[in-house]
Amino acid sequence: MNNKLAIIGTDERLEYLQEVLSENLEVKLFATMVWNGEVENGIKEFQPNIVFMPIQAMKMERPFSLPKTCNILFVGKKYKEIENACEENKRNVFYYLEDEPWIWDNANLTAEGFIHYFYLNEKQSVYNKKFIITGYGRVGKRLAFALHHLGAKVIISVRSENQLFEAKSYGYEIEALDHVIEKLKDPGVYLVNTIPSKWLNNADAIYFSKIIDLASKPGCLLDSSDNIPDNYVNPTSLPGMYFPQDAGNLLARSVRNQLALLEEDNLC
Repeated sequence: MNNKLAIIGTDERLEYLQEVLSENLEVKLFATMVWNGEVENGIKEFQPNIVFMPIQAMKMERPFSLPKTCNILFVGKKYKEIENACEENKRNVFYYLEDEPWIWDNANLTAEGFIHYFYLNEKQSVYNKKFIITGYGRVGKRLAFALHHLGAKVIISVRSENQLFEAKSYGYEIEALDHVIEKLKDPGVYLVNTIPSKWLNNADAIYFSKIIDLASKPGCLLDSSDNIPDNYVNPTSLPGMYFPQDAGNLLARSVRNQLALLEEDNLC
C-alpha cells in the first residue's frame, strides 16, 4: 500500500483531519476549493493512492482528473464531475457524509453549535424561548433534545405522520408542516429549519422572530437569493465553525474505519 493521502479543501476541520491521519499515512493538504491546473499538477506530482475531496462541491475550472495511483476516493457532497470520473476509472468511492455513525455524531455537534450560535447572535437565553424545528431527522432530533433540556418550548413540524407522532411520544408539541404558517406564526418564535429542500415562501419569514436555516445551501427558501428576508440566516457547517478539532476527529475516524474495511477486503 502506497500510504499517501491528499486532502483537498479549506475547511478548518481538515487541518485536524490531516494531523490525525498523519499518524499512519503520508498526508498532504491542498488548501483550495478550485480545481485547476495547479492543483491537478500538485496532486499528480504527490502520487497519492487516497484522495479526500472537500465537504462542499469544488469550483471546476478544468475537467476532473486524478493520477492512476489513486484507487480510493472520499467524497463529500455529490456532484456529476466527480461521480463521472469515479465511474470511468472504477475507483473505490466512499461518500463520507452518508456514513451513519458520522452523521449522528456530527448531528450532536450541530445541535451544540446551534446553541452556541444562538447565544452569540441573539444574546439571549434558550430557557423559555419557543422554537419550531422543521424536520425531524438526525439533526432535528438532537437539536430538539438539547433545546428541550435547556428549558425551551419545542414544536416539531414535518409532513410525515410517523415522525410527528414519534416526536409527540418524546413530549414535544407537533404540527403538520403544511399548517406551520397558518397555525404557528408568532413574532416571538424562532423557526429552525433542518429540511434539505425548498419549502418556505420568502414572504412568510415575517411571521417569525427569525428563520435559522441549518440545511445545506440553497436552504429552505423558495424564492430567489435576491429576495432574502432580513430575519433569515443560513449558518451552515456549525461543527466546523465552532468545534473544528472535534469535527476533524470525527472525519478522521470515518476515514480510518472505511480504510480498515477496504484493507480487510484487500482493496487498499
